[in-house]
Amino acid sequence: MEEFYSYVGKKLSEGKKVVVVTVIEADGSYPRGNGTTMAIPESGPILGSVGGGCVERYIVKTARSVFVDGKTRVEKFNLGDDSWSGIGMSCGGEVKMMMQLVEPRERLIVFGSGGIARGCAQIAKMLDYDLLVLDPFADDEAFHDAEVITQGVLHKMKEIPVTPYDNILILTDHLYDFEVLHTVLGSKARFIGVIGSKNRINAAYKDLVQQGDSLDKLFTVYAPIGLNIGAVTPQEIAVSIMAEIIQVRRGGDLRHLRLTELLEKPEKTHSPESTKKDETSNDTLVLKALPKHQ
Repeated sequence: MEEFYSYVGKKLSEGKKVVVVTVIEADGSYPRGNGTTMAIPESGPILGSVGGGCVERYIVKTARSVFVDGKTRVEKFNLGDDSWSGIGMSCGGEVKMMMQLVEPRERLIVFGSGGIARGCAQIAKMLDYDLLVLDPFADDEAFHDAEVITQGVLHKMKEIPVTPYDNILILTDHLYDFEVLHTVLGSKARFIGVIGSKNRINAAYKDLVQQGDSLDKLFTVYAPIGLNIGAVTPQEIAVSIMAEIIQVRRGGDLRHLRLTELLEKPEKTHSPESTKKDETSNDTLVLKALPKHQ
């Protein structure tokens, strides 16, 4: 199991999702017992085996659907019945398996250490994000739940693997913000945001284009950062920034949800995340102790 957890943790640290397959019931002469696991990553070799043969081939094929919709699946196989596989299984046992998606943890990478940066860090911890702060003036007491880097910030950022589960905030009080943006612009981060006025960002974009950066790429950056909720204080601005990160991650449409008229019948509601939670309420076998970002 140590090898299994290490392998899955490595894939997660690379920003790759993994489908974990677990034998939860095995009767008869099935070759693998309860608790046997197999890891199927988005890319790379599979680790482990839950029995081999047509059952395993079917599981590997079905895992591709799990990567798409994130839904946990429980499959039961009668190995004496070839109707599902087209291949009779002589062992005649029965097996039930669970396929569950394990995703990398969200991470917030913050450049800056002022009031807005501290507010974003507090909200990020509430959201259970990993937190990395890079700023010469940051201190461990203000960011006690974070990894804090104060030396060689730009050089260090070039060494950090960035994945689609990373969200980068550039909140440096304009000390070196566009140097950072130039460094991270080509990364795989899902979200890159820069604080500042439209005039300042517009001027900086012109300078960066002259330095060779792509204007199309710059226009994918969330700058000025934050949703327009009328925020004034550093704490309110932090809320607007983190709300924008959530909106980008979840695909929200930013509409108000308030009721404006009485409904003739109850409205059908659907939340992908709540559905996933409902369907995975029995997922006590999932890897809760996997390593965080290295």
